[in-house]
Amino acid sequence: MEQDYLDKRVQRSRSAIKQKFIELLQDKPFEQITISQIARETNYNRGTFYANFHSTEDLLKEIITETLNEMISQIKYPYKSIKKVNIRKLPTADITLFKYFKDNSSLYKLLLSDHIRVDFRHQMSKAIEDLFLAEYEYELPEDSELDPKWLYIYRANGIAGFIIRWIEEDFPTSPEYMAKQIVELMLVSTETFFLKE
Repeated sequence: MEQDYLDKRVQRSRSAIKQKFIELLQDKPFEQITISQIARETNYNRGTFYANFHSTEDLLKEIITETLNEMISQIKYPYKSIKKVNIRKLPTADITLFKYFKDNSSLYKLLLSDHIRVDFRHQMSKAIEDLFLAEYEYELPEDSELDPKWLYIYRANGIAGFIIRWIEEDFPTSPEYMAKQIVELMLVSTETFFLKE
């Protein structure tokens, strides 16, 4: 019983520190936020901070890791109970990813801003790429000379860029529209193009 109480206390302090750190990041760059300031504004002491995190870098890394894990869960959601996915038949209403981004817009805008000194864009792309390489196996035509690795990398980075642009443009279209667009992008294949006059 006492252990449960201690665990909940640790969870509360970790959560409060993360939340305050995110709030502070909205107003100032990462380099200007101190452990003393976080401790003071959460009504904890520096010892409590250090009991949970080694540094502000460690704190930021954990927030990013948790955020990317949530993003990956959202990507996997529409087919969590399917073994073979037919993209053409995938109901776009099951794609919750874009609603998730809109619901967490302030966090993603912050992580994509220049307030932090890590390349979150690259980390988003790499997380999607790692998912594709580890868990996907596309069916390619038998005569295809394409190395599937490059298909996964190409698609993962394209999807990440698609999402990032939508966030940076402040969600000009609905999550439902974006879900339909992502399915169309996954299906489209173009063999020719014309140069504009």
